[in-house]
Amino acid sequence: MNVNRGADKRKKYRWLWISGFVIVIVMVVGYPIYQALQAIKDPLRERQSPYREEQLDLTKKEPFSLLLLGIDTNGRPDTTMVITVNPEHNNIKMLGIPQDTRVKIARSKNWDKISDAYQEGGAELSMETVEQFFGIPIDYYVSINTDGVEELVDAIGGITVENQLDFSYDGQHFAKGKIQLNGEEALAYMRMRQLEPNGEEGRQQRRYEVIGEVIRTGANIRSLTHYDQIATTLMNNVKTNITISEMIKIKNNYQEAVQHIDHISMEGTAEKINGIYYEVIRAEEVKRIKGILQKHMEYFRD
Repeated sequence: MNVNRGADKRKKYRWLWISGFVIVIVMVVGYPIYQALQAIKDPLRERQSPYREEQLDLTKKEPFSLLLLGIDTNGRPDTTMVITVNPEHNNIKMLGIPQDTRVKIARSKNWDKISDAYQEGGAELSMETVEQFFGIPIDYYVSINTDGVEELVDAIGGITVENQLDFSYDGQHFAKGKIQLNGEEALAYMRMRQLEPNGEEGRQQRRYEVIGEVIRTGANIRSLTHYDQIATTLMNNVKTNITISEMIKIKNNYQEAVQHIDHISMEGTAEKINGIYYEVIRAEEVKRIKGILQKHMEYFRD
């Protein structure tokens, strides 16, 4: 049985704004939000991937990876994404992993859903499980409260978008043309699907537009008031093992790469195993994805 494409697309689009959140964290970093960055640090920052023989050196612009976890209101991950960054290729690659994906959990003999790794061992076990699944080092992680998009847009002072369709949704009216959006409006603007003549493709374009504007607006923030609001948003919604010094190195050495994003699609099938529905990724597909990620990271150890 083939995977429900509509469900896959909804999962894919949901994490697009999250990727923008991560980019804003990296691009906006500065001393006015020093305390916020201190607050979001996690003790896992000392972890070195067992898949790396030598310590990652960001000053040499070496490719790196991070695991992005979107955490819902119940404390469970509803989004898992692998992001690899290669400044020499001048781009990043993003791979969304469905939460029902069947994987062998690290430190265990059990095969479970990838979301169970976080439930059993937090971000660290999630990182180890993804490393094991794809055979690449996962250098960092960022976990984000998925309800934070509204706060983020408000924190950067709102965004401007070019709306292609006059519509009303969730108590908000969106006129055709250039419009200003606050956080609540941006959330509704991204979510509307029923009235979209182009279906998921149209909604995808709106989400891309919102993320693009969040990145552009956030990267150009100069107001100390906005820095303070961003700091509050980060403290309320984000945890990461990326240190402040590493964020600054990423900002200085990888800035161009994060402007060019390539999305990787992964094919799977929905199967019922021992009474539980999983998303099963065939060995050939895992090998294909592994090859793409390893090549992008310039990592060729078996």
